[in-house]
Amino acid sequence: MRRRTGPVPARLRTRRRLLLWSAPLTLAVILVAVKLLSVVFAGNAAVRDYADRDAEALATDAAILGVVNVIEPAKAPFVEGTQAVLERRLDDADALFTEALAGTPAADSCPVRVNVELVRERRGDDAAFIGRNADARDLYTQALDIVTQAPADCFAGNTDPDEQRRAVRADAAARLQAKIDGLRGAPPVAPPPPPPPPPPPPPPPAAPSIGADGEPEPDAPRQLNPRGADPLDRLRQILRDSAS
Repeated sequence: MRRRTGPVPARLRTRRRLLLWSAPLTLAVILVAVKLLSVVFAGNAAVRDYADRDAEALATDAAILGVVNVIEPAKAPFVEGTQAVLERRLDDADALFTEALAGTPAADSCPVRVNVELVRERRGDDAAFIGRNADARDLYTQALDIVTQAPADCFAGNTDPDEQRRAVRADAAARLQAKIDGLRGAPPVAPPPPPPPPPPPPPPPAAPSIGADGEPEPDAPRQLNPRGADPLDRLRQILRDSAS
């Protein structure tokens, strides 16, 4: 079959332009589909891994959720914050949960707010324990703001199926206010006393006595009682007296 070398028909040119224009949209649709699948799989895995307290697996889940993170931008930092809690990196957890809260609609923010409040309250407890009362008061106040700005029934009046969690959430505002009030007028914890100074070094050994000839004098003979006679001389004297 002979190949046509004439001008490209207008219909074919239009089809090519449409394909070029639609290529980015097609790629975006594919990426969105992959992202939706990864969010479902990684999100479910994150719930399971948190229940198993598996920090390494949570790190993998967070990495998956962080790729092309445009569908649910709050989910990746939320999972990373959960991993930080398991590893007791509370400062990092606070920052990550705060990032997740910023990317969550106010009406859906309750789960993120609960995590922010609990982490921030615990950081305040740690600061108060070592006498950093001003830092503790700031953290408690920030945590209380998270509670007061939460949607209705997020803390007080919540219906958490776990009885212990339900009580912790319901009492959050009163508990934080009591901690803030308890810090008013409380003296800071005195710092521990400094360690004792090291013992002085031992004195240097005494220099030997120098005789008239410039040579060191021999050490004096050791005696049981330097102030008295030599015991051996006393013994000799006693033996001589008894023989006479």
